[in-house]
Amino acid sequence: MTTSEEARRDVRAVIERLIENVAENNTAILEEIYHDDMQVIMLSAGDEVSVSGKAEFREMIRSALAANGGNIGTWAKFHHVTAGGDRAHVLISRQNELTGPDLQITLGIDLVREQGRWQITREVIVTRPRTLAA
Repeated sequence: MTTSEEARRDVRAVIERLIENVAENNTAILEEIYHDDMQVIMLSAGDEVSVSGKAEFREMIRSALAANGGNIGTWAKFHHVTAGGDRAHVLISRQNELTGPDLQITLGIDLVREQGRWQITREVIVTRPRTLAA
C-alpha cells in the first residue's frame, strides 16, 4: 500500500476524533465513523474470542460508558498508520476504563474511504494486562 503523508494524517485524525468523542460520552460519532458492515473481533486477556457487528459493538461501548459514568481516558499510542487509495490501516494501543483499569488493548483497525469519509470496517482487538504491555 502506497502511503501519502496527507492520507496518513487524515486517517490518524479520524481515529483521534473517535477517541476524543467517545471519551466525552458522544457516541453519535460511532454512527459516522463505523461502517455499516463493520466487524469487531476481540481476544480477551483470558484467550476468549468474540465477534460482533456495528450495532452490537456500539451497544457494548454505550453500556461500558454508562457503567463508568461516561468517564474514560484518551490515552493512545499510535504504532503504525498506512493509507493508500481508499484503504487504510492503523495499529494502536489504548488504555481506558472501557476495558478496565488494569488492561491495555491493542487494535488493528481497517478503514475504507466511502461516501467522502474514512470509515472503520474492521477492528481486531487484543486485550492484555498492562503489566505485560509494551
